[in-house]
Amino acid sequence: MSNTPEATPPPAHAEVLIVEDSLTQALRLQRVLEQQDYRVTVTRNGREALDALGARRPTLVITDINMPEMDGYELCRRIKDDATICELPVILLTSLSDPEDILKGLECGADNFIVKPYDEEFLLARIQSVLANLELRKQARGGGQATEIFFAGQKYQLKSERIHSIDLLLSTYETAVQKNLELSRAKETLEQQAEQLREKNAEMQADLEMARELQTAFLPKAAPMFPPHVEPGQSALRFCHRYFTTTELGGDFFDILPLSDTEAGVFVCDVMGHGVRAALVTAMIRGLVEELKPAALDPGRFLTEVNQALCSILKQTQTPLFATACYLIVDTVRGELRFANAGHPAPFHVQRGTGRVETLSGSSKPSPALGIFDGSLYRTTAQHPLAVGDLVMLYTDGLYEVEGPEDTLYTKNQLFAAVTKRVGEPTPQLFDGLIEEIKDFALQKDFEDDVCVVGIDLVTGLTISN
Repeated sequence: MSNTPEATPPPAHAEVLIVEDSLTQALRLQRVLEQQDYRVTVTRNGREALDALGARRPTLVITDINMPEMDGYELCRRIKDDATICELPVILLTSLSDPEDILKGLECGADNFIVKPYDEEFLLARIQSVLANLELRKQARGGGQATEIFFAGQKYQLKSERIHSIDLLLSTYETAVQKNLELSRAKETLEQQAEQLREKNAEMQADLEMARELQTAFLPKAAPMFPPHVEPGQSALRFCHRYFTTTELGGDFFDILPLSDTEAGVFVCDVMGHGVRAALVTAMIRGLVEELKPAALDPGRFLTEVNQALCSILKQTQTPLFATACYLIVDTVRGELRFANAGHPAPFHVQRGTGRVETLSGSSKPSPALGIFDGSLYRTTAQHPLAVGDLVMLYTDGLYEVEGPEDTLYTKNQLFAAVTKRVGEPTPQLFDGLIEEIKDFALQKDFEDDVCVVGIDLVTGLTISN
C-alpha cells in the first residue's frame, strides 16, 4: 500500500531486528516500521543476526527464510534453543505457501509467519498481535513433550507448546483469509476491467461498423446511364462489380465517373495493407478523385495529379503507404478505350465476338504505384479498339494471390485461363463462377486479401447527334 496505515503505537523502546538478504526488501520493511516508531536494526543473513543478538537483544525478530549461509528456519531454531533468548518472538517472512513450510515453522519454534508480498497494514497488525501475546506465551511455556508428525515423506519433531502451535496455525488461517481477500479484490478489479474492456470493444465495433457503412457508401450504388435518362436496360454501357473485404474495413476502392453523355471513366485502386489505416488512405484517394475530375479526360494526367496530391499528404507520415491504381475511359461513340496504370494488375479485354481474352498491359515499362515518387509521370495508352459485346474487366490482386493446398498459389495465368474458359458467359455469371472457382482452390476456402472486380460491357455503340 502506498499510504502509511494508522496503527496502535508499539511498546516503549520496541526494537525490531530485520534479517533479509534483499536490500530492497529490507529497506522497504525498515521504512514501514520506522514510520510507526519502531527502532530497527538490519542484518543480511542468519549469522549476522546471531552476532547482532549477542550484542543487543531486540523486542522482535523478523527474518526472511531463503538466505545464504544460514536460512530463517535455522536462525529461528538457534534462537529457540538458546535459553538466554528463547523467549524472543520470531516472525518468518516467506514467499512460499506449502503446508510443509508451516510444519517447518512449528518445528523450528517460529511464533508467526507472513507471506510475501504483504500488505503493510496486515504486517503491522500481525506484529502487534505477536507482541500482545508475548506475556501469555511466557506463562504457558512448560517444556511439553515433542510430537512426531509425518507429512509428504518427511518426519517433523514439534516441541512447541499448545498455545504456541495454535497461535501459529491461526496465523496460517489469517494469512489464507488475507490472501483470499486479496484474490477477491483482484477478481473484482478484473471483472470491472473486463466490463470496461467489453464496453470499449462494443464502442470500437460500433465505430468500425459505422466506418464500414460509410466506406460502402463510397462505392457506386447505381451505375450511370449512357446516354443519360434512357430507359433501364437501354444504356450503351452496363456495369457489374463484386467487392469483398477480409476485415471490417477494406483497402480496395472503385468509382465510375460520367465524363460526358458518351464517355465513362472507371477508376480502381488497391491500398497497401488492411483495416483502419488502409481505409483512411482509401478515403483520401476517393476525395482526390472527386477533386481532380477536371483532369479525368486524360488517364495519364489524371493519375499523375492524383499521385502528386497523395504524395504531398503521405510525406508527412512516418509509415510508408502507397496504392496501386488503374484508370480507363470507355468511348461509346468511337468504340475504343484509353487507360493508364500505376503499378496495378493489367485489365482483361474479353472479346466475345472472337472468343479471345487480351491483357491490356499498356507500355512495356511498368509505372510505380501512387504515393511513392511525387515526380512520377503516367502515360495514357490510347485508342484501343472495343467492339460491341466486349467486356473490360478490372480487378485487384486479391483475386489471384490466393494460397492453395501444398503451398501452391493461384497465379495470374490461372486467372487468365479461367476468364478465357468463361468468355461466352454473361458478366455476372462469369464473375460469380470465377470467384467460386478461386474460393474452391483456396486452402481456407475464402480470399485472404480484399477483392474488387469491376466489369464494363459495351452493349451498343452511340452516335453523336447534331
